[in-house]
Amino acid sequence: MKKKSIIMIMAAVTLCSGCNFEERIEATVASHPKTFCNPLNLDYRFMLIEGGDGIREAADPVVVSYRDKYWLFASKSSGYWHSDDLSDWTHVIIPDSVLPIEDYAPAVFVHNDYLYYVGSTRGKGMLYRSDSPETGQWEQVKEIWSHWDPAFYVEGDNLYVYHGSSPADPIRAQVLDLNTLEPKSEVADCLNSDQKHHGWERPGEHNELTRRPYIEGAWMTEHGGKYYLQYAGPGTEWKSYADGVYIGDSPMGPFHYVDANPVSYKPSGFIGGAGHGCLFQAGKQWWKAATNAISVRHMFERRLSFYPSGFDADGCLFTDTYLGDYPLFLPGTEESSIAVRPDWMLLSYRKPVTVSSALPDYPAVHAVDEEARTAWVAEGNGDEWLQVDLKESLSVHAIQINYDEYGATQKGLNSSLYQSYVLYASNDGKKWYTIVDNVDKRTDRPHDYIEFEKPFDARYVKWANKGFSISEHVSLRELRIFGTGRGDAPCVVGQVTVRRDMADACKVVLRWDKSEGADGYIVRYGVAPDKLYSSYQVLQDTSLEIGSLNSGVVYYFTVDAYNENGLSRSKKIVSLKN
Repeated sequence: MKKKSIIMIMAAVTLCSGCNFEERIEATVASHPKTFCNPLNLDYRFMLIEGGDGIREAADPVVVSYRDKYWLFASKSSGYWHSDDLSDWTHVIIPDSVLPIEDYAPAVFVHNDYLYYVGSTRGKGMLYRSDSPETGQWEQVKEIWSHWDPAFYVEGDNLYVYHGSSPADPIRAQVLDLNTLEPKSEVADCLNSDQKHHGWERPGEHNELTRRPYIEGAWMTEHGGKYYLQYAGPGTEWKSYADGVYIGDSPMGPFHYVDANPVSYKPSGFIGGAGHGCLFQAGKQWWKAATNAISVRHMFERRLSFYPSGFDADGCLFTDTYLGDYPLFLPGTEESSIAVRPDWMLLSYRKPVTVSSALPDYPAVHAVDEEARTAWVAEGNGDEWLQVDLKESLSVHAIQINYDEYGATQKGLNSSLYQSYVLYASNDGKKWYTIVDNVDKRTDRPHDYIEFEKPFDARYVKWANKGFSISEHVSLRELRIFGTGRGDAPCVVGQVTVRRDMADACKVVLRWDKSEGADGYIVRYGVAPDKLYSSYQVLQDTSLEIGSLNSGVVYYFTVDAYNENGLSRSKKIVSLKN
């Protein structure tokens, strides 16, 4: 080889040594996802009531298993849903002329290969049944005493009906003959509120109000020969909305209060509230279907979520809402037999975000603030986009797109509504690769969740609007990116102090040392060191006031730290005596 040629080759090598040969980003949407993410991705109907234009709602969920499917009923949903796997839901639309589907708080039960339904009434309501609910065909059976917020429990030839929704009246119960549907007992009082001693029953976002709470949403579960009568309080419009439980030796009681209340509680996180729902089983796993509160444009602006639940060795009922709006394993997957959730963390929280445009008071940062009650709103609904800079290349496993309804005016269910979009990923913010192509999407799924077949590395993620028929302004509550970071989990929290309010035993104030590298903290607490079933997610701050305790009960607390790289669970538990 000539000397000149050698010099030219060496020069080319030298120049290319500084080149950035970017690796192509490839991503495939999982055809059979193993996870889902709360809130449930359903075609939530818009309100029909006056003042509810453009506001979505669904609440008071009931889930039953019937003919190898899961059936989900909820208030104000123009029908009900069914699913084979708790992930992909089919909406069966029912007109009011077939079923009183516009009644609040539906109650259902299965008997003799029929699915039975009744809605909330002030007295008697028509009981319906169907052996083909997927077709929307139902027949009348008989008028029964169903009352308001009814719930059924079947045992032998007895049909137990629990009901009540009032700031004054108790939860009540009555036994009907399952065959004749005639009363077999008088109506009996079961439980009522005691906000003096039960802090979580007090109304308000932080259980701070003094008026009587709404006690409602009864549900009965038998386990280990005991009967767990669950109920909701203090009000559906607050993140403090929760479920408690009384336990008895028979379905009619008498019932006694449980110190570990509330047993379904989620006062924080991306979306709060975990009240008025039901317990159901998927395989061997118990789940809690619950109502979430957004309640910005209307007090009944609500969503639905599923949380892992169950009973411990002592028969203590609990609901696991710890990071309850992060991805969870679907039942029936191999992974779900080992853990309730993957170890993916939120990568997008408070990361730099740029957008095509934004209305005043609805800035881009609202899309990464981990709060369902805020939103980024674009100036239009055309070629709008939002881009998140993860600040370094991270491993992306899943993305959740939470749409808002700013400017919407729809009423009821509208099958023509949709959100279409494309997701891109990039290593440098210049060259983009398509990771999700939903240009032709014509379904209304305001909480779209995408799990990828395999994780991929990227620094930038971009959402681009390709069609939005909800309003003239496309808007996102949050673009949530889940995966694994490259760094270290935060330091374990050091000292924790807790002080009970001397004037009110239902209140405590916790303070803890700052953890280096933490994005936030999770306070776990409960009535024993091995029963820390309640949790409270705290962003940025290092103190928390809790007003939801029960007076006269010893509590135990610990504080975990987390960031995009993982969790640091504390083993230090602080006790709080009376």
